[in-house]
Amino acid sequence: FRGVADDKPLMEWLMTAVWPAEGKTVGMDGFVADGARHAFAEMLRGGTTCANDMYFSEGEVARVATEVGMRVAIGHIVLDFPSAYAGGADEYFAKAREVHAKWASHDLVSVTVAPHAPYTVCDANLERVKALAEELDAPIHIHLHETAAECSDSEGAVEGSMARHRSEEKTRPFANLDRLGLVSSRLVAAHGVHLNEAEIARLAEVGGSVVHCPASNLKLASGFAPVAAMVKAGVNVAIGTDGAASNNSLDMLSELRLAALLAKGAASDARAVPAGTAIRMATLNGARALGLQKSIGSLEAGKWADMAALSLASPEVSPVFDVLSHIVYVLGRENVTDVWVAGKRLLRARKLTTIDLDAVAVAADKWRAVVVDAVAEAAKK
Repeated sequence: FRGVADDKPLMEWLMTAVWPAEGKTVGMDGFVADGARHAFAEMLRGGTTCANDMYFSEGEVARVATEVGMRVAIGHIVLDFPSAYAGGADEYFAKAREVHAKWASHDLVSVTVAPHAPYTVCDANLERVKALAEELDAPIHIHLHETAAECSDSEGAVEGSMARHRSEEKTRPFANLDRLGLVSSRLVAAHGVHLNEAEIARLAEVGGSVVHCPASNLKLASGFAPVAAMVKAGVNVAIGTDGAASNNSLDMLSELRLAALLAKGAASDARAVPAGTAIRMATLNGARALGLQKSIGSLEAGKWADMAALSLASPEVSPVFDVLSHIVYVLGRENVTDVWVAGKRLLRARKLTTIDLDAVAVAADKWRAVVVDAVAEAAKK
């Protein structure tokens, strides 16, 4: 869905383009697998070795990841409403257990329980999410406080608002999740743009995580996440892209630079989120959010050999005074030369070793036509 619906706010983007397109494509044979392979190709060429995914047909995502050698945390998606993937909440939970049984023991695959958002999952199903996460000993990955409307419309119980949480509680979604027991060390909150001081303190207290997605937040005009405040409070802040549909890139090096720069601007403090902190956010903090800090996220004896090599041999990046600073403020994904996951070389001198880029391009063209038809059809309604 890269570029299918730009220059729109979140709810309009979801309702007029993304959800209609998903309604037509998600159930089609090969769609999720082809999308996953395309995404892994882009990520590996950009130096990313592990992806945290929240999408339908997570078993297909796991299958493709293991075929190409990519590390992935698949999200067991949960929604209140039916989709091409599941007919309702009961089926989402049933499929979660089925997929988990098949893939959770694979060296390259870990899992999260992934309720989409407070405005798409009701209290009763969030309680089931908590129980399932405890049963599977898995993180809970959820979009949270991405927009101001999500908070104000929930607190004000605004009738008809698509951003309002699916709860009768007249409170902010974070407080409701805390009431239900989901605010814990398992919580992986995507975005957290509108977390207030008390919520940040609570997240730090329980050891929860926030995945900061700066490009998506800017593009959808969601706001500026209080990253410096979160880091100072001790929240485990990681960095994500949010996805090609809302970013429109899976370029983590670009995201790394943007996260560091925005934190300084938002806090009016040039010392906020220095280069070393930003790199930790993109590596070890991401691993910690997924509960994988003992096996990935840094190069240490006993951990998997997941790593990327970046070239400093070009006039655009010389001279080099501080390598960490260069990684954040100078280098781009074009400087990534080689990538290994679990010791296997998946990118060699800029060439993918397990993915056919010509086949990826053919699949992208095929699905582009289908998505265009889906969006055009939705626009007529």
